[in-house]
Amino acid sequence: MPSDLNQVLYLGGLLDGLKFTVTDVKPSVPNRSGWGANFTNPHAGSISSNAGGDPDYLSRGFEVKSGEKIGTTKLTGKSGLFSTGQGGLVTIKFHLEGKTTVDGKEVHVNDNGYIVVSASDWKGLERPDMSNVTYYWADAPPRNAALRVPPSIAGMPADILFVLAAKPEDAGKELGMTSTTHKDAVDTALDFAIRGIFWVNEKLFSWATSR
Repeated sequence: MPSDLNQVLYLGGLLDGLKFTVTDVKPSVPNRSGWGANFTNPHAGSISSNAGGDPDYLSRGFEVKSGEKIGTTKLTGKSGLFSTGQGGLVTIKFHLEGKTTVDGKEVHVNDNGYIVVSASDWKGLERPDMSNVTYYWADAPPRNAALRVPPSIAGMPADILFVLAAKPEDAGKELGMTSTTHKDAVDTALDFAIRGIFWVNEKLFSWATSR
């Protein structure tokens, strides 16, 4: 029988002066036949959607600082039985605000973004092949990080870390968000971000930018 599929999310890096707040979390399942979706934050609590309803023990409006865990999502098949097709997902809404300095210029930020955790199709008695972490700014195109799910029952996809950045007004006042499974890439991405550059590297997934 397939086991749970857990995905750990971290706020890897954030420019000084900016504040990242999770404002809402919504787990959802395709139906009540046994699918499950859950989100847990070590300080704010948890929220779920499953055959029994939508138990909500999450305190909303919690801040996450650089290096801290945003939370862990848990997707489950139909009560651990034969499961096929698309399962549940978890949508995380966040707010980024504050004042920072980029390339020697002051930048003001006050915007919303989203992180959605889902998976490829469940395969009967096996878990999905991929954990999909999609991220985007409000009213802007999404980007996706596809993380391989180990074939072993106990194995989980790699933890994912997010880096958020911004460009000043004279560069188009653009917000950027990227992700990585390589912790050592976070500081380099931030070093470039301070200079107003969204660093592109094989260790990073694509940048999601604002319109």
